[in-house]
Amino acid sequence: MNAQNQFPAISDKAISGQIVKTVDGREVHRFLQAKKDYTTWMKDRIAKFGFVENVDYVRVDNLSSPNSGSAKARAQVTSEYFLTIGMGKELGMVDRSAKGREIRKYFLSIEEAATAPKPLTTTETLIQMLTLQADVERRQIELERQQAENQTKFIDIEARFAQVEATKALLAKPQHCETKTEIKARINKLYGLPAWLIDEVLTSISYRPPVFSMVKNGHENAQGSHFPVYQIIDITKLFKRFVSECTPATATTSTHPSINGRFKLIRR
Repeated sequence: MNAQNQFPAISDKAISGQIVKTVDGREVHRFLQAKKDYTTWMKDRIAKFGFVENVDYVRVDNLSSPNSGSAKARAQVTSEYFLTIGMGKELGMVDRSAKGREIRKYFLSIEEAATAPKPLTTTETLIQMLTLQADVERRQIELERQQAENQTKFIDIEARFAQVEATKALLAKPQHCETKTEIKARINKLYGLPAWLIDEVLTSISYRPPVFSMVKNGHENAQGSHFPVYQIIDITKLFKRFVSECTPATATTSTHPSINGRFKLIRR
């Protein structure tokens, strides 16, 4: 390729504080084989197509040395224009010639090369792989946490369902169960414990048994209410353990770690 057909060289220049790829305007003028002299041609293009200095191009003024062979010769200022790739591409497009289309494609290839992803180095590839692996592990941990949480919720739902099933209202009290009123009478007879204490043991002691079932109140004015019943064997074990944990305070009173104050207790 001769000098006339050689594509312009690309160089980095500062425009508005940023380093961008530029092309010497003289090289573009040469490649397009423009008829006008360079300075006239460049000023005409800038004025006609609205290119903006320090945005589309940067101008550098140089002071040329005078001709030593002429006494009247003076130093002259020559302006050099360094164009952005975008401006060079547009100049090729508006030239409307084969050379214009050729240089436009050249500038397009420069832009594509600048924006194309660069191959990763070995170190960058390793870092990317480690980052990806860490992300996968993090997602796996989060998935396992969510699965465990869902399993816990499922177990809780099952337990609640079982509790609801177990406490469905019965039409009559089973023979192996007793009501709170019956519990208070029986336990008071066995140990002399007051009613308030029996209530507290049934509701607050950590090892208290669950309600066996709910029984529909059959009285005419009950309005569909229900009452709980407990298995007799569970209540017997509950208060036997409770009494064994009591400490005598006097001949007829005792204390318990879970109950505030003294209460009546008769050991038979």
